[in-house]
Amino acid sequence: MTHVVRERITIRVPADAVYAAVSDVRRMGEWSPECVGATLDEPGSTLTVGSQFTGYNRIGRWRSWKTRCTVTVSDPGRCFAFDVRLGGLVSTWRFDLVAAPDGSGTQVVQSWQDRRGPARRRIGALTSGVRDRQRHNRETMRQTLYRLRIALETA
Repeated sequence: MTHVVRERITIRVPADAVYAAVSDVRRMGEWSPECVGATLDEPGSTLTVGSQFTGYNRIGRWRSWKTRCTVTVSDPGRCFAFDVRLGGLVSTWRFDLVAAPDGSGTQVVQSWQDRRGPARRRIGALTSGVRDRQRHNRETMRQTLYRLRIALETA
């Protein structure tokens, strides 16, 4: 059984500006309460399908881990997505960008798909301290999107 969480927000900037921000994974720590950043396998390169990077995450003071990520969709101004591995496939993160219905900017839909089986979910809960990953990610995605909106609209 796969779990998908989606959150959306309208950001009053063009889709290309949103895409530039979310596809620069090194900056994710500026907005996310859990991801603290990333390093590219090929520093200075533009991420395209197949590009890989290492993501760094932290919950609280003592729980931190890194993941290996592979870009699965790189469609400037429209969609950026990547798979996350920690041992095996853990999740897929995706940012879909469409024109806001009222023409005021870009509607950003961030989604997370849990790709773990039941045993890995239990292990993940023990190691991360997060018992309900769906609820936790929904809350942190809301924070991430809000912070992203503030950063882009005030830039």
